[in-house]
Amino acid sequence: MKLSDLPLTEYSREEGLIAPDFEGLPLRLPRRCLMAFLGEKRIAAFAESRKGKVIGSFLSLTKPFPLYEIPGKEPLLLVQAPAGASSAVLIEERLFAYGAEKVLAIGCCGSLTDIPENCFFPIEKALRDEGTSFHYLPPSRFIEMDKAPLLHLKDYFKKKGLPFRPAATWTSDGFFRETEEKIRRRREEGCALVDMEASALAACARFRKKEFAEIMFTADTLASLAHDQRRWGRESRNAALVMGMEALEEI
Repeated sequence: MKLSDLPLTEYSREEGLIAPDFEGLPLRLPRRCLMAFLGEKRIAAFAESRKGKVIGSFLSLTKPFPLYEIPGKEPLLLVQAPAGASSAVLIEERLFAYGAEKVLAIGCCGSLTDIPENCFFPIEKALRDEGTSFHYLPPSRFIEMDKAPLLHLKDYFKKKGLPFRPAATWTSDGFFRETEEKIRRRREEGCALVDMEASALAACARFRKKEFAEIMFTADTLASLAHDQRRWGRESRNAALVMGMEALEEI
């Protein structure tokens, strides 16, 4: 490892000293998992409506994250995803450690260009403006999403007759630091959306040699270089869970 003025550029391929399965939980998770950036009550109600059952939980300092097994063509796993790159990766790492092979994330995002609220996008690439991904992959500006699951997501959208175009997102740790200058630069680089987790989740999956894909729906907007909360994508939240579980079976 070469020392640098910027610690995040000091990438190491070594395994960490704390293993993701350090808890030694008696779990064997389904191969396919949906990480939903949605409220816990909504997720619990959805799981109950699908005859899901809690098969375990991951603990954190602030709350437990129940793991719902949902019956289908094959068992699927549904778990709430916490906001923020590092928190989300703490959940993803444990999913992989206990048996997950494919993870699909679904949740809302901000728009940087003139996109209506409640539009769904399969994510094609993410700009790495967060810290977590640099612990999993060498430095780069963008990370491309895994090709195979992205192709399956495109097929899913076509099969459902849903309008879509793959999108690039700006993954940022700085929710309150999305400035005019940065937004103009991100647009020039092709980013239409902004989120807080995608690049880190993709990097973790690649490091672990697993598959990752993500679908986002638009909520608030910065398109006018002023913040419009709109309705925070409320009309899409239930639909997102349905779409996520259907798409998960396809990837």
